[in-house]
Amino acid sequence: MKHILVYGMSDNPGGIETYLLGMSRRMKKYGLQFDFISDFPGLAYDSELRAEGASVYFIPAKGKKLLSHWKGFAKVLREHPEYDTVYFNILDAGAAFSMLIPWLMRRKIVVHSHNGSTDKVMLHRVCRPFLKIMADRRMACSELAADYMFGKQGNGKRKALVIPNAIDAARYDYNEAIRNEYRKKLEVEDQFVVCHIGRISEQKNPYRLLDIFAALCRKEENAVLLYAGNGELREQVMDYAQKLPCADRIRFLGVRSDIAEILQASDVFLLPSLYEGLPIVAIEAQAAGLPLVLSTAITRETDITGNVRFLDLRRSDENWADELLRCRNWKRESCREKIGEAGYDLSRPVNDEAAARYFK
Repeated sequence: MKHILVYGMSDNPGGIETYLLGMSRRMKKYGLQFDFISDFPGLAYDSELRAEGASVYFIPAKGKKLLSHWKGFAKVLREHPEYDTVYFNILDAGAAFSMLIPWLMRRKIVVHSHNGSTDKVMLHRVCRPFLKIMADRRMACSELAADYMFGKQGNGKRKALVIPNAIDAARYDYNEAIRNEYRKKLEVEDQFVVCHIGRISEQKNPYRLLDIFAALCRKEENAVLLYAGNGELREQVMDYAQKLPCADRIRFLGVRSDIAEILQASDVFLLPSLYEGLPIVAIEAQAAGLPLVLSTAITRETDITGNVRFLDLRRSDENWADELLRCRNWKRESCREKIGEAGYDLSRPVNDEAAARYFK
């Protein structure tokens, strides 16, 4: 079994973390064991990964103690020469600071882009040339994410292997019985349920999301917002929500393990992000048969079922509310076949074999 050292897993069970958990399991059939190095205080899915044989190492965060971060990374690599490949899952080119150590220690570096833009624009622009030099192999979750991280290439050539953010589609497949059970459990049986799942951060545009929902409440008295997730802006966003007239219709659910069931209980999924790579949660929402209203800042590659509506963020809150209302009488049905045909079902993975060759 060849061991791969993986960087990019945080302590928050978000899209990248869910992807890496699935990828770790799938790579085993190719003789690859993923081990993890993290500069967060904890690791999402820590117990699941360790139960499957993964080793986990913690080092100081580069944003606080860069020299200590480098020393910690170097120590792990010195003590474990078996890690001749380090797999970086990143949101911007600033990760080049972390890549420097394995690059100087002559380890093979695989870079996987999971984003389509960043709020660290200057850092990304400055670091991208160095990242491109250090990366031996390049992957991306979408064409947009590939262009953003590695630049465009002419003549139809692709600079990165695009790997769909596959999910367990069967787990999310529309089920009316589960929908009815969970709507009763959440006490939203007679309400129009808007769902948002995501890290409470600037990228997800949380204040605008609440403004859009407030506009919806002025048009629909039975609307309720299920807001699942956590993040650095949680307290500020919750304070903002409390000042809105519709505060009693906004439910902050925190980090949840029942996302599939929450999606079943919902009527429409809302994601007005400022930027994304290709959000896994949007694939999960489509797998649940939901209609989605997304910002045009999100790549059109996200629409794999025909159930996605894209709106420009320059449109008014009322325009967004009207689009949500158009989904009110949506006829839910299974989308599992469409998910599979597009390569987003774990039972029918795309490019896994090619990815395994990248690691070897």
